[in-house]
This record gives sequence, C-alpha cells and structure tokens, in this order.
Amino acid sequence: MENNWKLVAVTNCPAGIAHTYMVAEALERKARSLGHDIKVETQGASGVENTLTAQEIEAADFVILALGRTLSEDDRRRFAGKRVLEMKISDALKNIPLVFNTLEEKAMLMKEASGVRLGQQPVKADSIMNHLMAGVSAALPFVIGGGLLVALANMLVQMGLPYIAQGNNVSPSFTWIVESIGYLGFKFMIPVMGAYIASSVGDKPAFAPAFLVSYLANDSAMLGTSSGAGFLGAVVLGLSIGYFVRVLRKVRLGNSLQPLLGSMLIPFVTLALFGLLTYYLIGPVMAGMMELLLHLLNTIPMSMKLGAACLVGAMLAFDMGGPVNKTAWFFCFSLLDKGIYDWYAIVGVVALMPPMSAALATFLAPRLFTEQERGAAVSTLVVGATVATEPAIPYALAAPLPMITANTLSGGIAGMLVMVFGIRRLAPGLGVFDPLIGLMSPWYSFYLVLGIGLLLNVAFIVIFKNWWMKRQTLRTATDAI
Repeated sequence: MENNWKLVAVTNCPAGIAHTYMVAEALERKARSLGHDIKVETQGASGVENTLTAQEIEAADFVILALGRTLSEDDRRRFAGKRVLEMKISDALKNIPLVFNTLEEKAMLMKEASGVRLGQQPVKADSIMNHLMAGVSAALPFVIGGGLLVALANMLVQMGLPYIAQGNNVSPSFTWIVESIGYLGFKFMIPVMGAYIASSVGDKPAFAPAFLVSYLANDSAMLGTSSGAGFLGAVVLGLSIGYFVRVLRKVRLGNSLQPLLGSMLIPFVTLALFGLLTYYLIGPVMAGMMELLLHLLNTIPMSMKLGAACLVGAMLAFDMGGPVNKTAWFFCFSLLDKGIYDWYAIVGVVALMPPMSAALATFLAPRLFTEQERGAAVSTLVVGATVATEPAIPYALAAPLPMITANTLSGGIAGMLVMVFGIRRLAPGLGVFDPLIGLMSPWYSFYLVLGIGLLLNVAFIVIFKNWWMKRQTLRTATDAI
C-alpha cells in the first residue's frame, strides 16, 4: 500500500451531532497512522466546517464520502473526475480499517456533471445578492402555492360559490377556507426568506433563530406597530443573524462539546439576543421604515410613480438575470406580502418581452440574424412566453448595443403602461397564461400592454440592429482600405 496518499473526505449524518464528528476523527486518526495526508469536511449541526478547497480536491488521490444524508448536485459536482469511495456513515463507523484497505479497489471515478445554467450570470458565492437570492428562492414556493390558492378562491366566487368568513357560530365557506390557506403562503414567505438568507451566510445554526425573529418582526400585534417589518426586516435580520452566527461558529469548545455548539448554544444565544433586539429596537424601526415606504408608494403623484415604474421596467429588461435585473425583481417581489401587486405585474409583463421580441424580430427581419439565431427562434418564443428570459441572452450577446438598447427602452415604456392600466399580479406563474389561472388582472389590460410592449420592442430591434449592422459593414470596409 502506498504511504503518501493525499485524501479528502466528507462526513455527515441526519442529526449532524454524533456520527459526523466521530467518523471524521476516526478517519483522521487512521490516515495518520498509515502515513496518509487527509482533510475531512464535516457537514454537521454547526454547518459545514473545515471546508475543502478546490485546490485540495484537485490534489487528492482519493475522495471518501461517508454519508448519512445525500449531497446536493452542486456539492457532488466538486468531485467530478476524482476517484471516490462512497459509503454509509454507519458502515464507516463500524469498520474504519476496511475503508482504507479497500479504497484503491472500490473507489469509482465520479462522472463530470453538467455545469451549464442557461441565463444565469455568475454571482460571487459570498456576495450579498447571492444570499438575498437564496432567501427569495426559498420563499418562491410559498408565494406561488399561496397565490394560486387565492386566485382559485377568487375564481370560484366569480363562478357563484358563496364566500362566508369564519365568525361566532358561523361556519366558513369553502372559498374562504381555500383563500385563508393561500394567504398562509404570503404570511410565511417573509420568515422563510429571512431564515434562508441567514442560512446562506451562517449555515444551518442560523436558520431557526432567523425564522423566529423574522416572524416576530412581522407580528405587528405583538410589536404594537401598525405594520410589520416586511422584506426590509427579513433582509436586515437575515444578514445580521447570518454574519453573527458565522462568527460564533469559529468558537472551539473541544471534541466533547463542539457538537453542541451548532445544535444548542448558537440557536439559544442568537435567538435570545436578536429576539430582544427585534422586540425593542429592530422590529419597531424596520416596521416604521416599511410603513413609510408603503405610504410613499400609495401616495406619490402618478407622474413620480410612472417615472419609478419606467426605471423598474428598464432595469428588468437591461441585463436579463444580471444584478440590475435581480435588484428590480427583488424589490417588486418583496412587496407581495403587503398586498401590493402592481409592481410585480411589471415583472410579469417585462420578463416576457426580450425573448419573445427577439424571436418575433427574427421572423419579421430574418436578414438581420444568423442562421443559428433563426433556427432557435421558435423555441425562444415558446420558452420566453412562460417567463424564462434566458433564451434572449444569445441574441443580446451577438449584438449587445442594439438588442439591449431596444429591450431597455421598451421595458421602461411597458413598466409605465402597467401602472397606467392598473394591472396586478398575485404571484409568479406561467407568463402569458397568468390571466387564465387568475394570477394577472385585468386580463384584457395585460394582453393589451404586452402587445404594445412587444410591438415597440420588435420595432426598436429592427431599427437599431439594421443601423448597427450598417455601421459594422462600413467599419469593416474602411479597415480593409
């Protein structure tokens, strides 16, 4: 047996308290006795500790995965192309010597995983935006499920079913029950958002304190405020708790007490500290700021509101999934729990326009596009119609100046039209089909504004790209001379 293997390992178990650390310590002790170098990443109750770097994985001869719960695809992707021995953590605990005796024989090459993510512009792993989007991604199912149930209840009422609220000696109607269940999604979207923002920063120990404290910050009855802290509270508390927990996780208490740090001590200290801070200070302050924002959105003159809507629409269309788009999207989405639906309607219209317009322009002016772009037009139109903006990106990359300019101008105009026509969107849905499932209203205004937006976007693309291609041809001819 070789005496100079470089090994890396990952251990985890369902509880993340005992076996995770016991197996990690046993692997380290046995590897040292055999003369091997090893680094073990533990994914326990305190979160990921002793994280393996890309350089350490690249240099390793073998990877040992002793698992009690599955790794995510992103986690597994780190070990693509490496020789990996994967086993149950319970088996590893029973026979550590067997792990090393059979490692060379049983290790299997982990296949390369696809890293293609259409339309996703890279975001720095530890950036604020990355943490915020982790919270939004977790909150989306709550809003989608809740929004669909609220829309279903409204449709049933329109069809003639009775709507009776629960009261003393009064049985609620079916429509009221469905609507109430739906509104639970909006109620819990903010605590879930705050919890996952904190978890993205500080890992699992930050989750529970952030969830409970974010819920407290939105309980206006307990805080004695007229409004909850809303998404502002979720962002501030999620980030604050996440970074606080990240610092606490660096505390070392010894092998016997270390497992208790993440499962007991960190949640207790964090919840006590931030719970009191939220009740006496952060909650009331954030609630006041949220109340001021809501008052501003509801009372500003229409001219100023149209200007803001134009800006939001332009930002949404500008970089199709990039940081500018995400900033505008996050603002609109975060207002849903406060019952403000017109800003999210801008997302519902503008997100459709870049891909659909690129495809329609390809049909109307094929000479302005390459054979590959023309071949992708049908799929771009179909996918774009269901609020997947990514298919527009190849068209924008091929001719950035005319395509992005056309998208941004038409997106700004469409944003203003959404406000003028009073369009509302309850939750994320199915793009052009949103009015059919009750998420977008009024339906006729939505299709009218979308039609105007697409017409303008296509016209701008044809005009700007035609001018751009002539300039490119002229420049090429000049360079040739």
